[in-house]
Amino acid sequence: MAARDLKTHRHSALLPQGASGIAAQVKTPPFRLPYGQTTARWGDRKKGSSAAMNAVRFDMPTAFGPSLLPDRSEVRDAQVVAISFETTVDAASVLLPEGLAPAERPALSVTRITYPSVEYLGGRGYCEIVVAISAVFEEAGGTLSAGYAPVMWVDRVGALMAGREYMGFGKLPGEMTDILCEGDTRFFECREEGALLLEGRASALTRLDDEKLARINRGAAEVTTLGWKHIPSAGGPPDADYPLANVTRWTYRDAWSGAGEITFRTPSAIEAPFSSRVVAALARLPVVKARPSFVATGDVVIDRAATRRLIGA
Repeated sequence: MAARDLKTHRHSALLPQGASGIAAQVKTPPFRLPYGQTTARWGDRKKGSSAAMNAVRFDMPTAFGPSLLPDRSEVRDAQVVAISFETTVDAASVLLPEGLAPAERPALSVTRITYPSVEYLGGRGYCEIVVAISAVFEEAGGTLSAGYAPVMWVDRVGALMAGREYMGFGKLPGEMTDILCEGDTRFFECREEGALLLEGRASALTRLDDEKLARINRGAAEVTTLGWKHIPSAGGPPDADYPLANVTRWTYRDAWSGAGEITFRTPSAIEAPFSSRVVAALARLPVVKARPSFVATGDVVIDRAATRRLIGA
């Protein structure tokens, strides 16, 4: 295909369907669609939405075809260790962008997840730490209560790019080892350039019975995590600056609960160039009350087709 044809197709994808001019003349190149997708559309969107106007979705670098990310990634045998504590409304507010408000009793959670195998990484897995604050957003259809993730750490650059560009997650590179299991204790840590950023420990774990597990699975069938897409401009206001709702769908097979402890370290900016200011801010959050830890194994669907831009009321 000529370079000119590829460029024409790429820009036509940004125009409404049926638009006159160049979009009507473009010939669709023989791009390979991601992992079993049978249509070039990004998800099953409602007609008239901004996403439905894009015939093909691209990620950078855009010169080589559409996004390799599927609408949904189904991951089996994921491992989860979540530690949380209640903090103050004033402290939580500092980490929320304008438009989001803290919940009445805000909690900060630190969740370590191992995804053993993901298709868009060629079957490789990755590790992730999600930091989230319970927040509310007033949208046209009512109040949305969900966790807002001001920062995440991941150990593979492919997962980092996917979360930042499309989902609006503030992902940073992190070095992680496997979750350490010793009896009724689970331990994890995260580093940058070898410098310790945080440590998490779930201890005195007891297995949840079938009734409690079923109740948790009902709530985990659709988990919304808020992101904030921000793309700076070369001059003037940002090119993009708005909230997004992202969805994962969990089915846990086993789960445990117990005590939890999270420790944020304070490396210098030389030791941890990207993360030092992040963990310093998290370390200043007051702990009003510790919450029980949550440990689980199960399957998850990362539902990118459900990602949507939030519009305020």
